[in-house]
Amino acid sequence: ALASGYHNQPEMTQEKFKPSFLDETKTLFRTGDLGKQTAPGIIEFMGRKDNQVKVNGYRIDPGEIEYQLTRYAPIERAIVLPVQVNNQTQLSAYCQTDKTLEIAEIRELLAKFLPVYMIPSYFIFLKQFPLTRHGKLDLHSLRELRETGKSLVNSNYVAPRNYLESNLVSIWEKILSKHPIGIFDNFFEIGGHSLLLSRVVTRVHKELNVSVKLADFFKVPTIAGLATLISQTQYNYQEPISAIPPQKSYPM
Repeated sequence: ALASGYHNQPEMTQEKFKPSFLDETKTLFRTGDLGKQTAPGIIEFMGRKDNQVKVNGYRIDPGEIEYQLTRYAPIERAIVLPVQVNNQTQLSAYCQTDKTLEIAEIRELLAKFLPVYMIPSYFIFLKQFPLTRHGKLDLHSLRELRETGKSLVNSNYVAPRNYLESNLVSIWEKILSKHPIGIFDNFFEIGGHSLLLSRVVTRVHKELNVSVKLADFFKVPTIAGLATLISQTQYNYQEPISAIPPQKSYPM
């Protein structure tokens, strides 16, 4: 499933699409992957020649995300790195700024220019990036900040207050394999990413018969916000009169 070239970009097409050394009538695509051929003739993957990473099956260039982040005036510099969370690769954005910024606003802005799978799951704001003793960017320290950042997870659990919130919590807990999830926990900061987000949207439509757009999650990435949005905009949503939220008790 590969095109024959880049649309209206002949120079890039010439750079990436080369005549095959096996058959000059055919074309090979320069993927940027590094590999070596073993004795039995098997190609062994060795990594990338560039900084592209693979997240949820999509090949992503972090530089594209960094560019869009720095278009936002308060952000002076941005670095996007892959991080491992629960054995899954996710994106973490580190933004150099001296302003107090709202993550929801940044996600909403990115959604205008990038597909949902390229929007980072985590955001860390720093007044100055850490440097090594040689004055170079300390990537190891940046990754450690993702692990220890206190703002990433809402530690104050708040239980669902009504039938709709209870159902949304149940959907999130099944898909994220995490409980308890409070109504003010941020979807992207408790392990959510674009692939799981699509499953949530599908499950909400199937179980609650309401339509939620992917873009809505960037505006209201919490159970409380999503429930309010559904109640205000989904006229076909009818909450059962006799419905009583399922009671859950968790050790705190």
